[in-house]
Amino acid sequence: MKTNGQQKLKICMLLPPLASNMRVNPQIGICSYLTNFGHEVSWVISLGKDYPPRQFLLKGAKVNDIPYRHYFPGDSLLAKVFNRIPNILRRTRFILKVFREEEYNLIFVRDEPFDGLIATYLKRRYKVPFVYELTDPLEQKWSAFRMEPRKPKLLHYLATAFDIWLRILVMKKADLVLTTTRWFEEGLVEKGISKSRLMPYPNGAEIDSFLNKDGKNVHKKYHLTSSKVIIYVGAMSRARNLGVLIEAFPIVRQKYKKVKLLMVGDGTDRENLERLATKLGIEDEVIFTGRVPQTEVPHFIAASDIGVSTVPPLSHYRVSSPIKIFEYMAASKPVVANEEIFEHKEILGQSRGGLLVAYTPEAFAEAIIELLNNPEMAPEMGRRGQGWVVKNRSYDVLARRLESKYFELLNQFPAL
Repeated sequence: MKTNGQQKLKICMLLPPLASNMRVNPQIGICSYLTNFGHEVSWVISLGKDYPPRQFLLKGAKVNDIPYRHYFPGDSLLAKVFNRIPNILRRTRFILKVFREEEYNLIFVRDEPFDGLIATYLKRRYKVPFVYELTDPLEQKWSAFRMEPRKPKLLHYLATAFDIWLRILVMKKADLVLTTTRWFEEGLVEKGISKSRLMPYPNGAEIDSFLNKDGKNVHKKYHLTSSKVIIYVGAMSRARNLGVLIEAFPIVRQKYKKVKLLMVGDGTDRENLERLATKLGIEDEVIFTGRVPQTEVPHFIAASDIGVSTVPPLSHYRVSSPIKIFEYMAASKPVVANEEIFEHKEILGQSRGGLLVAYTPEAFAEAIIELLNNPEMAPEMGRRGQGWVVKNRSYDVLARRLESKYFELLNQFPAL
């Protein structure tokens, strides 16, 4: 079958588990969006443990759900290892079965190095290109190891070192390595990954999901009707250091009494953030929603006036691509983001869709107050941001770029 005069893509994606709220990462969504262009996309993923293997459709992609089974109780490192080994074997058998029954012409792996080893074999066995996506810099794993130490420390150190070594090995075998931003590339080249096989694969937004959304139910549920709403959407781990945002809010409150901070998400540091809000006397003005379904996120953003993206300026975060900034902009909300993050600086500089600030509570507070003080400037920033995202980071635009690269791979293979 031909698509736009070219061969039809038939892609098998080997994916790690999704978050418990079924939040599909943009890169997965972008690759799956290729179904809108007449291509076929299948996932192999583990979503749960209490049912037999199943198959269903999700936004055009055929999902093969292979449950992750817990053979050994507990959450220790040894229990995880002894549970993981039989699950890897089960998953491997299933993937090999899928490839025997279907004729895929490209295999995609997101992060998981053992899936990368399987893909390396399938590449040789079936003569198909192997694409590997690295979502976070390798250094981020070491940072997590240092910031959230777990016992036994030596075993966790060895597990982290082995995981990184295996990822590097897999990337050297891949025909294409997708990095979330172009700023990843230098570090990977230093580790022996050929620059010619690297391609930035940035985050974006599914525009239609954020258009014409209604925040009335969110306003009603959290009693926001008479307040201006500042929103943060994302993880709340210790590494995110969201205390900067919580500490900024009392400064905002000195100027504006009718303003609320909506913290959408969850994580290991949430209780500490709640205690900080109480300590600062703003516990009634900072609302922690916990995890919400992906389909509800656009409604929460629609209920807000300003979107905030605060990312610690650590080396591995500087090169990241925060999803939240694209979602705020797709919903036509002005953004306040810290300038130390390369994507923040580039995108807001190009789009003029918000304000760049230093990574301090005072700077975030000052920018939020400036937007609240200028009721005409803020909506205009939102409109500019939305226009930029539609033109540069919509799923349609990014999927077309990926489609073009995939066809290039197929035309070159197996000469790669």
